Amino acid sequence: MKLELEGITKRYGAKTVVNKVTQSFTHGVYGLLGPNGAGKTTLINIIATVLKADDGTIRVNGKIAGHSPEYREFIGYLPQHMGYYNNFTGEEFLDYIWNLKNRKGEPSQVESLLKRFHLYDMRNKKISVYSGGMKQRLGIAQAIIGEPEILLLDEPTVGLDLEERAEFKRYIKELGEKTIVFLSTHIVSDVEETADEVMLMTHGSITERITSEEYNAMIAGNETTGLEEYYLGKVGKELM
Repeated sequence: MKLELEGITKRYGAKTVVNKVTQSFTHGVYGLLGPNGAGKTTLINIIATVLKADDGTIRVNGKIAGHSPEYREFIGYLPQHMGYYNNFTGEEFLDYIWNLKNRKGEPSQVESLLKRFHLYDMRNKKISVYSGGMKQRLGIAQAIIGEPEILLLDEPTVGLDLEERAEFKRYIKELGEKTIVFLSTHIVSDVEETADEVMLMTHGSITERITSEEYNAMIAGNETTGLEEYYLGKVGKELM
């Protein structure tokens, strides 16, 4: 799988929120790191076909990808603010998402994901009684179900405790071996141990793209400098 973004641009009136983003991706975990308002969520939403770009093209394996069911079948998506049918149980919700992804006739992944994300004991409880962390884990599960080839995660660790965040990072690393994973966040520690590449985004543009080898070498070369310090030096007060 190869995903290419060519000149992706989004404007709201006179304000350009995403500015001529041109990048290509194969399997791996890509941390999209930037301050609030940098354009991360807008870019993720364009790739997910939630928004339409004003200019630019998305290609998958060399072919133009539009707002089509065929393209959406490649995608798993966790938005920053996930909506739920609160009268559904957790199991009913994942069954619903499974069927939306046209996986009829295939062995269901619902039970395994409920177990993987520690929701199996709550599977018959309505989502309305789930804690914030449970809802976030359910959101991650629905994004992953169906084994998408492009996985878009916007602030995925919000509401997770330290143990859940550590387990999430391990799982995302596994997925990156065969999936294009975008991890959009303003929290540096969410990507430092997870991403194969980190993309720095400010003012709607991807200003830098650093491989894990590069930022690990940077850290090794200066004991007082980590990815967070490096990023703060690039964007300064915008991160705060």
